[in-house]
Amino acid sequence: MMDGQTTAYRVMIVDDEAILRTGMVHLCRWSDFGIEIVAQASNGKEALQAIGQAQPHVVLTDIVMPVMDGVELTRELRTLHPEIGIIVLSSYSEYNYVREVFKYGVTDYLLKPKVSAGELVSLIQSLCSGMAPERLRQPMRTQEPSLLLGRWLESEEPDVYPVELAEQFTAGRFLLLKASTSLALSRTKWNQGQLESMLLELAAEQLAEWRHESIFLKHEMVLLLHYVSEEEDGAKAALNRYAEAAREALTYLSFVQSEPFQAFEDIKSQQERLTPYLGKLIYYSGAAAVPEAEIASCDRHSEQPAFNQSLFAASLRIYSIEDVRTQLKAFFSELSATHSMDEYSLKRFAQNLIYTALSLLEAQKQPVAELGKSRLRLFKLIDLAFHIEELEEILLQFLDDLKGILPCSDKQQSAILQQIYAYVDENFDSDISLSEMADKLHMNYSYLSTYFKQRANENLTSYINRVRIGKAQELLHRQDLTVSEISRLTGYSDHNYFSKVFKKKTGMTPIEYRNQTSW
Repeated sequence: MMDGQTTAYRVMIVDDEAILRTGMVHLCRWSDFGIEIVAQASNGKEALQAIGQAQPHVVLTDIVMPVMDGVELTRELRTLHPEIGIIVLSSYSEYNYVREVFKYGVTDYLLKPKVSAGELVSLIQSLCSGMAPERLRQPMRTQEPSLLLGRWLESEEPDVYPVELAEQFTAGRFLLLKASTSLALSRTKWNQGQLESMLLELAAEQLAEWRHESIFLKHEMVLLLHYVSEEEDGAKAALNRYAEAAREALTYLSFVQSEPFQAFEDIKSQQERLTPYLGKLIYYSGAAAVPEAEIASCDRHSEQPAFNQSLFAASLRIYSIEDVRTQLKAFFSELSATHSMDEYSLKRFAQNLIYTALSLLEAQKQPVAELGKSRLRLFKLIDLAFHIEELEEILLQFLDDLKGILPCSDKQQSAILQQIYAYVDENFDSDISLSEMADKLHMNYSYLSTYFKQRANENLTSYINRVRIGKAQELLHRQDLTVSEISRLTGYSDHNYFSKVFKKKTGMTPIEYRNQTSW
């Protein structure tokens, strides 16, 4: 059994609108401030009936309510329970109502549309701070089911569950939906309280016929649906409708749906098992809710594709952006098929690619300073990507930006190769310097050989020797030139080395070649 944790300040909410009551319950994590919402009531009469069991320190009440309004409730509370603090929360701002409730000792008055969690917390803490210590130590007798569930799910004791709550869930079957709320909060206008209120309202609309609880954890939301086994198809359909409505309202929200299970005490372990699957929802951009079995099946049959970091770096060093683009698109295509990286790892991978690219090009003295300044903005965009296609597009746009500022665009690559051929053809008879060639072509000399090999499928040194030996073969037809002279005319200062290279390329020594081809 889960032990009740006594908090300093207990609060009751009285409002005739259930959605507003529930929204207030989830306005913030009250327990972080030593506050517990212990009861709700839809009018003053219900509140008075529940006071004895709930024993609140503070009552938050609306003014305009059926049966018994807030004015009469405050009057009764002052007579029957003068020790309870009263705060009026209402959208009804006419002064005569405000004046009326203040006659009965209301502590403060706040307008609902303007109330903030911080303001309300401060007010409750201030009001309760003057209460007698023995009153604050009185045991708490009731708690909201969703808050009790939330406390249990966040506890570090998996085997300790609220037995008193389990007794309310006896139908025998459960389903869970779980979602991360981080992106919805980061990419929409909604704050935490507004998001929770919206999801609660959608649950009330879509799941009105079902026993359900909305539980808000840190950066996550869990929806628990309780039903009898004969209603399983209907329960799953209802959850899908809810998930679709939540996606339509918040855009950046996707759910993992659990398999059905039977035991109340398994709720904690079941929702924890769903957590890793949240990181795979990035691959399901078209689905509002994805069954955990579908994600698990893909995980079992997938292997993570390898990304060739060396090839990535080599292509960048020779400014071959189209090659990088092709490599990246192929990798993302494999990821989309295998789902092998979770969202966190995939986003860190993308950020690392940008960091590597900029660092490498900065080392080559390329003008990427402006892009470097926007590195944090790019990292933020990556963190906010909702699906894999969006993440891929961010990286491809980054490559397009690189292509626009590097001195050698991909359209120039074949022209550069031709310039290398021309340079060797013009300078084969002298000592060819890779440094001078690189300067002439505006390339880093350290990567000139890498560029040529990738484009020509041949080592640059091998190509230079091939050109020189070809010229030597032509000159060997001239009987007026000695082999030593031909060696010097084709760029070889060492006659023996020339003969060695010539035989390797042709299978004959220079003398053998001259004798065989002479008339």
